[in-house]
Amino acid sequence: MRKLNYKATKGTKSEKDLAHDFSRFIDVADVELHYEFQDSKEETLIVLLHGFGANTYSFRKLLPELSKFGKVISYDRPAFGLTVRPKSWSGENPYSYDYQIRLLDELINSFSRIAKVILLGHSAGAAVATDWALLNQDRVKALILEAPAFRTFRSGPKPASKLLQSSLMNSVGPRLVAGFKKAGTKILYRSWFDDSGITQEVFDAYYLPLEIQGWEAAFWEFMRNGVQSTINQHLHEIKLPTLVITGDHDQVIPTRDSIGVSKNIAEAELKIVDSCGHIPHEEKPKEFMESLTAFISQL
Repeated sequence: MRKLNYKATKGTKSEKDLAHDFSRFIDVADVELHYEFQDSKEETLIVLLHGFGANTYSFRKLLPELSKFGKVISYDRPAFGLTVRPKSWSGENPYSYDYQIRLLDELINSFSRIAKVILLGHSAGAAVATDWALLNQDRVKALILEAPAFRTFRSGPKPASKLLQSSLMNSVGPRLVAGFKKAGTKILYRSWFDDSGITQEVFDAYYLPLEIQGWEAAFWEFMRNGVQSTINQHLHEIKLPTLVITGDHDQVIPTRDSIGVSKNIAEAELKIVDSCGHIPHEEKPKEFMESLTAFISQL
């Protein structure tokens, strides 16, 4: 059995200590998953997958608008947000990339085995959404890829992987990522074209999970497992209505990368949001929803 080292933590609270009135938890694939949900009269299920370092807050204000088209669920991927961080496990690592695909599959099955699914993935979340969609094209109504982080994903272990998996790094790793707040702040500000939109509310929501006991160990476990995805090599196999949307000043995943993704998917539409960075759905929510509404309405 594998156990995480929680001794280096600066956090003092549990995930449920920090839960909101609208927070929900569900046991999926042996993980107690935190999610937010908006019901709808429509049968379509819309699943939202956040990017690296984000959580359900990122999509929160969009749920009411999206519920016009279906039931909406936004969830925290393992090591992020308020999803309860597994402290030990036997078998497959719950922080691995393959496990994220399994978790998404079981989550969707928990809500609907019949209705078609619309997947919206931002940045790193777009890879998880796309890998699942590629395996389940008959169940997908549409795919929405926002600033998809495909180019940066590796398909095999790095030479240092043995060191990363060593018992020494079980102890050292969590201490190394304890300084993530400083680096994360730089990434957050770099993600916006006009960073005046990063209010105290936004900042607090992104860093709320750093109050959780043991967040460092879980985050390190996620980081050292890397991303085992080869999705870039299979985009031509996607035969689904697809919208690729990005900002024209994306400094995290260059705009040209998103344009390249759109060209490699046969049925993809491309929308570039003006004067916008890496997170259009937060920085330009009105323009973002207009694009989604136009796209989903024609399905």
